[in-house]
Amino acid sequence: MNLHLLHDEKFFDPFAEKLESLGLLDNNVFVIKECGPLKFIRRTDLVFGRLCDTELLGDVSRYKKVFIHSFSFEMYRWVHRHTFQELNWMIWGKELYESELVDFRLYEPYTKRIVRKIRNTRITLALYYRRAENYLMNIDVKKIYNKIDNVLTWIEPEYNYAVKHIKGLNAQHKEFAYTFEHDVKTLIDKFSTKQFYVNAASKKLRFIIGNSGASANNHLDALHAIAKINFGEVMMPVSYGDQKYILLLKQEVLNTYGAKQHITYADKFLNFGQYLDFFNRYDVFVSNCLRPIGMGNIWMAFLLGKLVFMNPNNLVFSYLKSLGLNVYGLDTINQIETIVRNVDLEMNKKIASNFLATERIDELYADLFGKSVEAFELC
Repeated sequence: MNLHLLHDEKFFDPFAEKLESLGLLDNNVFVIKECGPLKFIRRTDLVFGRLCDTELLGDVSRYKKVFIHSFSFEMYRWVHRHTFQELNWMIWGKELYESELVDFRLYEPYTKRIVRKIRNTRITLALYYRRAENYLMNIDVKKIYNKIDNVLTWIEPEYNYAVKHIKGLNAQHKEFAYTFEHDVKTLIDKFSTKQFYVNAASKKLRFIIGNSGASANNHLDALHAIAKINFGEVMMPVSYGDQKYILLLKQEVLNTYGAKQHITYADKFLNFGQYLDFFNRYDVFVSNCLRPIGMGNIWMAFLLGKLVFMNPNNLVFSYLKSLGLNVYGLDTINQIETIVRNVDLEMNKKIASNFLATERIDELYADLFGKSVEAFELC
């Protein structure tokens, strides 16, 4: 039997329903970290209990595997108290790249100036609080991370980074990715390169920067790079994210480029069908984040026949290239005319569809979450 510790997040439903579709529910127990009313989880019938209900969980060492979805600071105390047969950390990203454990650069120069305007002492105070609590609880963080047997991520360079920079972490790597939230066949059916080459010929390519109003997208730095070439439109999706950052971003763009109609924003929330049609109107997707975020948009771009530029310092950039994908560093955007002639968008679609193939994901899930030889009944 496997134990999953998860946040009250929208991702829970597709993850649990994937296990349900594979007949694996009987071998997996879902416990939510928060103890208050559930806000985002729809399939409450699949929730076994809450982390604060210690009597319900019983002896954690009974579970064959324990999976912590996002191993954040709040879980240290819990891991410190328990022993495990096998402890697995599913990396979400923020708990790694934005933690005090590593010194990971998140911002490019222009975006860093914006972030400095909205940051306050809360981050510093939170850091001191975490360190003080660890001290008072007599917690050795290195020993906590030494309890982890496996780090789960589909990005091997991310695993390598974690093991190299987090003291005490000596875990093995296992490939895992939450199910791609979009139907691959639906996207492939909409694959087309006609618009791309028409707009490229007239030097009116239409760009999308980032996946949200999160500052880690480094929108302004990407815009400055794109502004050096001819383009038809640059659009930034900002329907959700840090509202202070979004406001300052718009002000900076207005001050630098004026009220130009070819620099736009997507402010309103769209359902998937609406967003897909909207996304498909553009030719180039730009991901300028330094850490892996918004991967769903990158895969969607490959499947729809879009040209993809990324920050070359992003850990996932070299990994995608190693898969054979035609993905380009944003620092080469001045060579876009040559890139347009050479890019194989059809090959990108093929590689992406194979990587996201249902059969491959099903096999991966069965291996990780399938039934073990030993079993026990929950009390």
